[in-house]
Amino acid sequence: VEDLNNNGRPELFGCTNTIIPNIAGPVKIFERNINDIYQDIFSYDTSTVLVKGIADFNKDENKEIIIASLVDDVFFFYPVYKCDSASVLPTTPDFFFYLDTLQINNLILGDWDNNGITDCAFTTPSIWDTTMCVISEYRDSINNFEEVFRFKSIFDSDISGFAIGDFDQDNKTELVISSGPGNVFVIENEDENEYSIVNQFPFSTPNTYMQAATKDLDGNGKPEFWIGGQDFEEGITLYQCYETDRDNSYKVVASIELRYLTSLSFTNLLQAVDIDDDNKEELIISIGNVILIIKFVGSPGNHQYKLWYAKLGEVTQLGAQFYPVSIADLNGDGKRDLLIPMEKYTPSVIYNFSYILKRDKISGIIESEIKELSFEVVRAYPNPFNSESIISFNIYETSNVQLKIFNSLGKEITTLLDKVFSPGNYNISWDARDRLGNSLPSGVYLIVLKTKNSVRTFKSLLLK
Repeated sequence: VEDLNNNGRPELFGCTNTIIPNIAGPVKIFERNINDIYQDIFSYDTSTVLVKGIADFNKDENKEIIIASLVDDVFFFYPVYKCDSASVLPTTPDFFFYLDTLQINNLILGDWDNNGITDCAFTTPSIWDTTMCVISEYRDSINNFEEVFRFKSIFDSDISGFAIGDFDQDNKTELVISSGPGNVFVIENEDENEYSIVNQFPFSTPNTYMQAATKDLDGNGKPEFWIGGQDFEEGITLYQCYETDRDNSYKVVASIELRYLTSLSFTNLLQAVDIDDDNKEELIISIGNVILIIKFVGSPGNHQYKLWYAKLGEVTQLGAQFYPVSIADLNGDGKRDLLIPMEKYTPSVIYNFSYILKRDKISGIIESEIKELSFEVVRAYPNPFNSESIISFNIYETSNVQLKIFNSLGKEITTLLDKVFSPGNYNISWDARDRLGNSLPSGVYLIVLKTKNSVRTFKSLLLK
């Protein structure tokens, strides 16, 4: 959400409906008009699929935009578009951002060595068994970014980032990343264009793909960073808060555990934003089709939290998949609103649309809504199984039910269910075959049940 042409009307950058077999795109610009409706005003090239970052790279007081473009549904490249003046949008091609990788994730921009030049950090997925975190800096001489730091690992699948701040208060910026196996790495800026890993420690769960930074929630004078991970077998999503106890060292000062709430979705996200203007950030959690806002209610040295708002799916859009929520003043009333992007699949079209939830009172959560929340019970037997597994589940209210099977790498194998069920108990048989009817090899498979209120994930072992 930006106002790049400085006309007082914010823009949204995203995609609308996608015609199968295309994956996504093109990226479009939507601007709020005088009737408070976001109107489509510009479309980028048809190969564009996702905005990666927006910043003033070259310090000319006009922002540039990095967009991911997809070629042949396989190869990514990253065109950068610029504004020709302060009153126009970034629609002029400028250069291609390219640093020795086919896919970049978690791209973030800043100035972490405080030299007045734009820095860029990103991670990469595991490609040929190697995952990376790369930090680069913009160079006027080449009108592009140049790498200054690279950390790569063959042991930490899919590094993810970032929480950024001076967390140990030594006047040096730290960038915190974490990985699939559950390892946390703290990268510190040592000098101009110099970075090193100053700490590494294990997290309590694997799949640590969520990070956030808070300035000093408990008022004890220390900033915090948060790491979130998921244990699919136990059905736990865990967030832990860290503070420094000495230079380059950190300890856990708070934990938030969400039981029976996990999701294999790549859209899981943790954000820290002061959404109610009380000068303290709230934690905004996106897990599948669940959005939670967690508020600090403790005191110095005493971390206590309460649920301030919850959204559990969207009853008017059964079958729609949430993307991570964005937070901004979208209607010009001075209050931060929630933008919830959604995606709904049909055999011929992927529908992309968004809902805007505006804040019209101090707290958007009603206590009775929390008390009525019930999660679905699901199990599979026998486990391990040889040729057939019976998946048993019960639901508490009428809901669209999706039942999918994934392999241990997170690749979808087949969809067993995708339809509306009334409250009750149900049994579904799975014959250990993929969507094409091919018999599957022995191994661990993830069974994911998704309703409008929850997403449940657990493991089943196939032995032949």
